[in-house]
Amino acid sequence: MQNPAHGPGKRQLDKAGWVALACTAIEQIFEEQLVMPHAELEARLWDRGWREPGNPKPLPFFPHILTLAQNELRRDGRIQHIAHSTKGGRAVDLLSTANTRLRTTAISRAARRKGMLYARYDRWVPSFGDAGESVVAHSLTEAMRRGDGFTPVAPDRRFGEISRIGTLTFPGPVDNGAWQTVIDPATGLAVPHLVLIEVKNRRLTLYPRHAEVHQLLHKAALAAEAFPGQPIVPALICRRGHSWLFWMAKDLGFRVLQTRRQFFTLPDKTNPRYLTEVQEELGFDLHAINGAMPNIIDFFKSTLPKESAAAAQRWKLMAPLALALLRRPAQGHPRRARTHGTAAQPVPRRRTRHATGRPRRAADLDLAARGRTREPRPPLTAP
Repeated sequence: MQNPAHGPGKRQLDKAGWVALACTAIEQIFEEQLVMPHAELEARLWDRGWREPGNPKPLPFFPHILTLAQNELRRDGRIQHIAHSTKGGRAVDLLSTANTRLRTTAISRAARRKGMLYARYDRWVPSFGDAGESVVAHSLTEAMRRGDGFTPVAPDRRFGEISRIGTLTFPGPVDNGAWQTVIDPATGLAVPHLVLIEVKNRRLTLYPRHAEVHQLLHKAALAAEAFPGQPIVPALICRRGHSWLFWMAKDLGFRVLQTRRQFFTLPDKTNPRYLTEVQEELGFDLHAINGAMPNIIDFFKSTLPKESAAAAQRWKLMAPLALALLRRPAQGHPRRARTHGTAAQPVPRRRTRHATGRPRRAADLDLAARGRTREPRPPLTAP
């Protein structure tokens, strides 16, 4: 029986069929590249798509399918892990083809090159968070200047982090927020909507199960509880999101923008060629914000004005259910270690999953969006 969490898609393949096809694509890529970090594998086969022989249209593979295929290839001994150490002493995890016959030297050279490039990328990581938030703040400022109906929530009247609104103090700052003026179609009156924005400028493709998604929903649900009459629109801005995340957003009443770019600040006096090498050889969609600041105006100019009213109405209904689920202690996340005497013994991880194979919290949020709850398990009886 096909797992309901994995639709057949246009290829009419079940989950096992997609994994098998991904194995073929991965092996072909390794024949060309010899060595890659996992992030490059996703960049080539998810962001760019596989150039299947005889098919001019790129075929993208979801990250979870690539992970399953990669694990299968490693179990079968067709690809292998390399723990590479760069000249600068950085440890980089790489994958390589296991077919080393007559190309040991080429694989070693590729490992040094890919290790150096990924270590270079890793040195830029600390700037990603601030860069993503700067792009969003700049885009909101431009939207306000253009008269698109946005004004800052922060007391200093500038777009940026928000720690509290009125009597509500958030458990952690919200990356950005805005008052958006929305015209009520029924009355024709202007109604201010509170847009709460979280920015996740990471390589990670976000799924409904990820904590980054739950952070936004928790803060927005707290705001809905504190201000029951206020229309609220949660908005998540990320580099990439899985289609399940967009379905979840529609069901619960929040909005998602995927930028398909990872913003960062190129360090001063850095040769631009270093960025080009990472972009071309690792396939990363990096975008330096030095100089002209990029905009994501369309999200604030077109998407939110059209969808904010409907999203706020939906979120008003779903926020209490989401808050109840997100306040509950997470299942399947025991402490990392339990101390016995002086030695720390690892605790086996017990993952509690829904019938679809997805973590329970994400599955429960989806059920809540459809007005249902998970049926309790029947009590155990003695034989």
